[in-house]
Formats: sequence, C-alpha cells, structure tokens
Amino acid sequence: MARMRDEGKRAAILQSSKKLFSERGFFNTSVSDIVKDSGLPVGTIYTYFKNKEEIVQVIVDEGWSEFYERLEKSCSEQGSMQRRMAVLLDVFVPELLRDLDLINILLTEAAAFTRIDEKLEKINDLVGSILAPISASSPSMSQLSRRDMKSILSVFFLGMLSSVRLSRISSSGLDPNEIQTAVRKVVRNSLGIAL
Repeated sequence: MARMRDEGKRAAILQSSKKLFSERGFFNTSVSDIVKDSGLPVGTIYTYFKNKEEIVQVIVDEGWSEFYERLEKSCSEQGSMQRRMAVLLDVFVPELLRDLDLINILLTEAAAFTRIDEKLEKINDLVGSILAPISASSPSMSQLSRRDMKSILSVFFLGMLSSVRLSRISSSGLDPNEIQTAVRKVVRNSLGIAL
C-alpha cells in the first residue's frame, strides 16, 4: 500500500535540507543528517525524494520559479522602464538577498544540480528587455552586443549574490542593505535614470 503524502513533512524535509546544504555544503550533508535535523524517519525522506540531488533541485527550482514568476508579473504590470527597474531593485533584489540559504546553494558545489545557467539566462533576458529602451537611445549602450550585455548582467548579478554570501561568512562589514543601496546607485548613475 502506498503511503499518503503529507505536504508538511515534505516542507520539513526541504527546510532542513536547505539549511544544511547552505551551512555545510551539499557534499558534506548526508541523508542521515537531513533525517536527524528534520526529525523524520529515513523512509519518509525517500517517500518524497529519490535522493539528495533531487532534494537540492526541488529547493532551487521551486524557490526560483516562485520568485521569478512574481518578478516577471510585477515587471510586466509597470508602464515605464523606470518603474520596472524600480520594482526590480526595490522589491525583488532585497527579497532575493534575504534568502541567504538559497544564495549559498546557488553559488556552491550544488550549482551543478541547480541549473544556475538557465536561471541566469532568464534574469538576463528580463533585465535586457527592461533596459532595451535605454540601450536603443544611448550611444554607449547601443554599441554593446547581446553577448556583452549578458556578460555585464551576469557579472553584476553573480557579483551581488557573491557579495551577500561573503558578508554572511566573513567580517567584511557589508550587509545586504548596503549592497542593495550600492546596486541602486550604480544602476541610477550608469543609466542616467531617476529611480
């Protein structure tokens, strides 16, 4: 007889796993560590997930999908490029920067299982579409190829995430709010737009 699935148990597995993968690393976390932290029997873990690789994929895919869908919808509801950029910088960047466990997972050895390249491509496409009106009218930006823009946005996005990660594990003195403020200033000054 198949076991009934309990979404509360599934959520507990994901929550424990996310915390452990972030703190210890993906390869340094075992299924028995997840069992111990979640308080659930090992059979329950395997009722919901085939293995720990599937767990990390679900953590990232579900978290990212929800985040990205809300971001895309919010941006599409804004009329101007300035409003879209403001929503991106004032609502969604801070939200992403608060999820330090997800950032750690995305930027560590688990990256092989999280398809970060696909997520980065989607963010690049979205931000590129927001910046398209400026790119067309700005002499300096119009000289940038799509590949140039992708490289710039990737460095910017991954640099921001890495800075937040570093602020968590070191005494760098940076905090996510300061990083968000710096990002906002760079965008405002480099693009010459009021946000």
